Amino acid sequence: MRRLLLERRAVGWPESAVAAVEAARAALAGGVDTPGLWELGVLSDGEVLESHRLLAEVEQELWPVLRLPTTVEGRDRALARYCLRDLLDGRLDPLAAAERVGFELCPYDDPDSPLRPFRAWLYRAEDQQEHGGGLTEELVAELRDLAAEVLAGPLS
Repeated sequence: MRRLLLERRAVGWPESAVAAVEAARAALAGGVDTPGLWELGVLSDGEVLESHRLLAEVEQELWPVLRLPTTVEGRDRALARYCLRDLLDGRLDPLAAAERVGFELCPYDDPDSPLRPFRAWLYRAEDQQEHGGGLTEELVAELRDLAAEVLAGPLS
């Protein structure tokens, strides 16, 4: 649920009502219990507008528990953590992870951001794809090492 609410703050709304309902059900199954979660957990896939209203309600109910970041930078770093974990767990394509972390979540005006190396990796990966026929295992391993290093450092 925390991740869904962070994404909601980043892009406005989750990709679908299905994602919101699934997150509510997972939170309920994990022992979280609020009136808004129960309402959200029983919605059908087509009740998109209702899911938006209920997500705003759930966010208010869970705000003290979830400790959602109050700044854009804090939100982006929290989302980067999720993205990098997904990369390391094999749930996210290396190029998609590097693009999300290096361009969407890394601040453009902060040359010292711990996320900046993902841009450099992506440039090298694009060059390798264009001139070398695709990503090598070594380059993907380098990205995984970078993700583990960043997660162990300032983002953890």
